Amino acid sequence: MAAKRQTSSASGSGSSDRPVINAILVLGAVGWGLSVLVDRGRLTWPPVALLGALSTLAGCLALVGPVILMRPGTKEGSLGELVWLTGGLLVWLFDLSGAIQGRTRSLNWTTPLGDRMMGLAILAVLLAGWRCGLAARNWSWTNVTGWALGLFWIGMAVGSWWLPPAGGLAGLVAR
Repeated sequence: MAAKRQTSSASGSGSSDRPVINAILVLGAVGWGLSVLVDRGRLTWPPVALLGALSTLAGCLALVGPVILMRPGTKEGSLGELVWLTGGLLVWLFDLSGAIQGRTRSLNWTTPLGDRMMGLAILAVLLAGWRCGLAARNWSWTNVTGWALGLFWIGMAVGSWWLPPAGGLAGLVAR
């Protein structure tokens, strides 16, 4: 185990400033997500659209996933990291596709795919990775974050079949 730590720090990517950069990226993503929610007026108390707010924060974390996880010198990964990397790449690619098509004003930058599509794509990655043997017990923060994001996205996809749309329940209560 000590030999593994020495090789990762000798490669240059495991330098002492890496955790600081990761913390800045994660805090920046959460800060940007909160500013998006405040800007759109969706950060209220009591939280009426809690799942939508959490989806925005998950999308912001997904955006920094590829930046954190695509570091040179790292060859091994875990299933949670694969889920986080895949979710982030999906968000980046759909954002890039929307920007190329000229939909920059109407594009939802943090959640361009929608709950059901993102959840089902992540479920496919999770099942494929599990089948390929990537589901080792690794308690690194990147693996746990990836699992948390993946389970959230899958839960949102499953919930999209049973939960009413955002205005549906409020419309029923108002009647």
